Amino acid sequence: MEQSTPNLKALRLYLSYMRRFPLFSILSILFSLMLALQVTVVPLLVALLLGQVIHHHIINVGLLVLTGAVQAALIILSYLFDHFGVALLHDAVEEKLYQHPFDYLVDQDYSFFTDRFGGAIVTQASRFAKSYTIFNDTIFFHLLPQVFSLLFSLMVISYYSLPLALAVLVMWLFAMWVIVKFAINRLPLRRGAVAKESEQVGELADVITNSLTIKTFSAEERERQRYSVINKERGIRFLRSWRRAVRNAWIVETLCVIIQMVVLVVGIVMLQRGNINVPTFLLFQVYIFRIVHDIRRSVFIVRQFEVVAGDAQEMTELLEQSPLVQDKPFAEKSLVSKGAIELVNMTFQYQDDTRLNEALFENFNLVIKPGEKVGLVGPSGGGKTTITRLLLRFMDIQGGVIKIDGQDIRDIKQQELRRTIAYVPQEPLLFHRSIKENISYGKPSASDDKISAVAKKAFAHDFITSLPQGYDTLVGERGVKLSGGQRQRVAIARAMLANAPILILDEATSALDSESERLIQKALWELMKDKTAVVIAHRLSTIQRMDRIVVMDEGKIIEQGSHKTLLNHKGLYAKLWSHQSGGFIEE
Repeated sequence: MEQSTPNLKALRLYLSYMRRFPLFSILSILFSLMLALQVTVVPLLVALLLGQVIHHHIINVGLLVLTGAVQAALIILSYLFDHFGVALLHDAVEEKLYQHPFDYLVDQDYSFFTDRFGGAIVTQASRFAKSYTIFNDTIFFHLLPQVFSLLFSLMVISYYSLPLALAVLVMWLFAMWVIVKFAINRLPLRRGAVAKESEQVGELADVITNSLTIKTFSAEERERQRYSVINKERGIRFLRSWRRAVRNAWIVETLCVIIQMVVLVVGIVMLQRGNINVPTFLLFQVYIFRIVHDIRRSVFIVRQFEVVAGDAQEMTELLEQSPLVQDKPFAEKSLVSKGAIELVNMTFQYQDDTRLNEALFENFNLVIKPGEKVGLVGPSGGGKTTITRLLLRFMDIQGGVIKIDGQDIRDIKQQELRRTIAYVPQEPLLFHRSIKENISYGKPSASDDKISAVAKKAFAHDFITSLPQGYDTLVGERGVKLSGGQRQRVAIARAMLANAPILILDEATSALDSESERLIQKALWELMKDKTAVVIAHRLSTIQRMDRIVVMDEGKIIEQGSHKTLLNHKGLYAKLWSHQSGGFIEE
């Protein structure tokens, strides 16, 4: 039962959405009532007409006209709902449903995405919106019409025989209890199947993203077998769920036959005793056939709820998780202008499963003056990139404080904090949009002249203009249509345009050839003028001119000073420098 409980949260969440759109809900309830009347009132009018013919040998014209008018009115109302109600569903409700997961995901912290498959998240978000449409249709087109038609049918039956109406109600309630009980017991099977399907989608997305690596190592067959195992397990889980559903459906079908036969026998007895006439007997049978049909349909209705609960469950659980990094309720306005950075008694350890309880920094201290250019170097895993992520507040420290211009970064809104920092990562990530849109991403209002100006400073203008569509060229997913060096130059141009007081370069020139690096170094120094700069580099030749070089190893500062001072010190930096060949550290 523990597994089924989270699934029901999705249904409760969808019900809360309905309360947000009362107009649509009212229209839908009216439509449900109309569908119920169509299958209950019309047969009643026909039975009354038939009774007039049998007993009085006349056709009641007024009743005949009323029957036709009711059917015409129901058709017109159905059309109006389809035209206006469905449009309201798509324009108001579905739009919010697609927007809600998106808003939640873009607000999530860095670690959220490192722990999950991107493809699986996309699938879960898509299912979440589509499942609401199924949920909505099931309630208003199937469940409520069934309830309304049942109530109306029982009212008519009770007029002639209250015991029979009560017996039908008891049998209907028992059948519903059985159906719901079966569904709840089947929920864990459905949930397991959907979870495996999400894993399968995530695996597919991971393979597509790493297609070049797969081909490089001739691993197509290995990946095919790996995917086949996941696919087979997914199929097995869905088959188990389906078999349980088929078994449940046959049990319900048996109950339906019993109910139908009981009412048939009781009706015949009442007809023989003269308690009801032939038209009433036929009306009873129409209603009972309808009720039994609805019970059969209840299996489908509950199965739809199972699908909704299973498909929406994963995103529902995600929506309940608060980001690990959050703004304070009354965050301060950013006062950052000069770019002085202080890391005071900082303690940090990763919270993921692979590095849990491993403290990377303990009482770590580092002060960077406004406008100072500081290089961070040292062996991999020493904490250089982690410092940049902590400055950007992708993660929060567990102890100490990080200040910029004397202001604790945890007191500033994350968006305001990051607007004060221009960041160029080692692997530049671009949107599948035009080059112009990628460069201006940090400043969308920038003019074409400013965009081309920073592209020239980043030595990207020439290759951009040589492309068939120039600045309007789409770069492909993650920028795959550009070379590594071209992507890096676009990312550098983007940082230049942002013009933030603090600049972070994480191996920003690692993808450039020596000639491009020589050219862009001049642009980078121009960019760093009057800014605080934190530069991570394994290629030590790129940071020789830094005001200060901080050498780190295992979360500690081993030594610091100018390039010349560190060489004379003959410590770790001098050792790294001596090991370089062609500007790279020999691992």
